Amino acid sequence: MTGRARTFSMLLAGLLLAGCDWMPGKPTKAEEPVLPTDVHAFNTLYTANCSGCHGTNGQFGAARPLNDPLYLSLADTAYLAQVTGEGVHDTLMPPFARKQGGGLTNRQVSDIVNGMHRTWGTSADQSGTAVPPLVSGTKGDAARGAALFETHCSACHGTGGTGGSVAGSVVDSAYLALVSDQALRSAIICGRLDLGMPDWKGTLNGSPVPQREGLAPLTDRQVSDLVAFLASHRVEFAGAPFPSLGNPRGSGTQVP
Repeated sequence: MTGRARTFSMLLAGLLLAGCDWMPGKPTKAEEPVLPTDVHAFNTLYTANCSGCHGTNGQFGAARPLNDPLYLSLADTAYLAQVTGEGVHDTLMPPFARKQGGGLTNRQVSDIVNGMHRTWGTSADQSGTAVPPLVSGTKGDAARGAALFETHCSACHGTGGTGGSVAGSVVDSAYLALVSDQALRSAIICGRLDLGMPDWKGTLNGSPVPQREGLAPLTDRQVSDLVAFLASHRVEFAGAPFPSLGNPRGSGTQVP
């Protein structure tokens, strides 16, 4: 075999061997499955891990809306990373970090937190009024909170918080068993844009609500007092009294 023929044969063999790496049926790089730990897109991570409780696009969920510029201006990256990674004890907020038993890496937790700030953390209008701190060590007084509730909250939530024509009960034992004191504080300070609840100074989307007309913005101590008042309605067995076995639906008709 001449040198030229030998070279041609080796080149042909090399091409054939290279082609064997792309046999019919082998997935392309784009078709290869992505490991869960390699997912870093905010929308994908949020939809899979957060939207079930916090709502699509961060609103209209059972839990606090995260698509809230005021809340995100008060909740810094470290705080949100801790809550996301470690969860909140005695609530329905689970830990998502792998070291806490969750399924997300530290980088993915950061991807979610940074994504929330980047996507929803637009500048919040605080109009020069001092915002009460989102997390506070100020101890509240339930008696003061009860009086504050009647002036600042009862127009929507009814006398004593049992529910009104505008909003529902906030002293229901089942509801209070599902939320932490911090969740109550966050709601009082930031309101709920998605449900029409005003913030600590009585505004909704920058406009005053008529129910809070003429009332001064709430202070740190007043927010703590309101939380103490609401928390005082917690009971050992939420939802009690329960329907009896003979009357499972709580109606007047007894089951024989």
